[in-house]
Amino acid sequence: MNQWQEFITTQTSQALKPDNHLCNLPNLGLLYVGGDDAGDFLQNQLSNDIHALDANICQISSASISKGRMYGIFRILQIEGGYILVMPRQILGEVQQRLQKFILMAKVVMADISDSFARFSVATQDPADLRDIVAPLAVNEVSQSDSLICVRLHSVANTTRLLLLSNSESEAIELWQKLSEKLVLNSEDAWLYDEICAGMPAVYPQTLEAFVPQMANLDVLDGINFKKGCYPGQEIVARTRYLGKLKRRMFLARLDSDTCPQPGDELTSDPSGKADGSGKVVSAVQVDDHCLMLFVGLIDKAQNNELTLLAQGKNRLTLQALPYSLDA
Repeated sequence: MNQWQEFITTQTSQALKPDNHLCNLPNLGLLYVGGDDAGDFLQNQLSNDIHALDANICQISSASISKGRMYGIFRILQIEGGYILVMPRQILGEVQQRLQKFILMAKVVMADISDSFARFSVATQDPADLRDIVAPLAVNEVSQSDSLICVRLHSVANTTRLLLLSNSESEAIELWQKLSEKLVLNSEDAWLYDEICAGMPAVYPQTLEAFVPQMANLDVLDGINFKKGCYPGQEIVARTRYLGKLKRRMFLARLDSDTCPQPGDELTSDPSGKADGSGKVVSAVQVDDHCLMLFVGLIDKAQNNELTLLAQGKNRLTLQALPYSLDA
């Protein structure tokens, strides 16, 4: 994709402005899983039912160790000959290495195909902006052609959000040019902002094995199938649902600070500012004079507004409404 890379460097993006926008996504990773046994292999490794997936649906899923702690959260697409797992590129190598260990004698191949696709997102409140795209109508629906994959994402502030993946450099450049006539070219932070507002979790290198799927709200995001067969961590996930009481959840919060936390940064409820294991940051983005963040924390302490960042104890978190209910 040299032509695409050369072209995209000529496009000047603005600082984050939550508005109708077009974003290049160089930090979005695409892991291809193919081969005769790819479906069964993924069914035995991931939290969702891969056999319920088809080319017209995007599925949210996760991969965990035997203790139920996740090392990856993905959007999964079915394509001709296999599947694409969409995730932060920072963890793709780790995910590939861990999954590779389970292939054994199965007919499965994996490859990082991130650089084989132009990857960008669109957010707009005006349907006319999308007249050059065959856009799916419902969230998590997918439209595919020989060279373009289009995924409908969860909306934010009444916008239509699309993820676009193109393996044709000329088509990607032409489509980008048409969209850029109507939309603001924005930094990748705009994508992160929308994902955070939509309450969509991610795993980063700093949060590998930090959360079980329910802590990251995957049960209310249709990222877990509780009726499928075994997979690593399935016993813990099932026990949490049927026998336990979930003590931690993922919340959306505002932090009035010009210093944005990083994934994995600790939260505390201790008045003296000592670490007490109350929670961790999932993801965060700076917006003007404040930070918007997703965090996993103790439910009672979060709902009682008792949590602060360990490194910024004077700045208390202010919970914001998630776009979905936490009643699984």
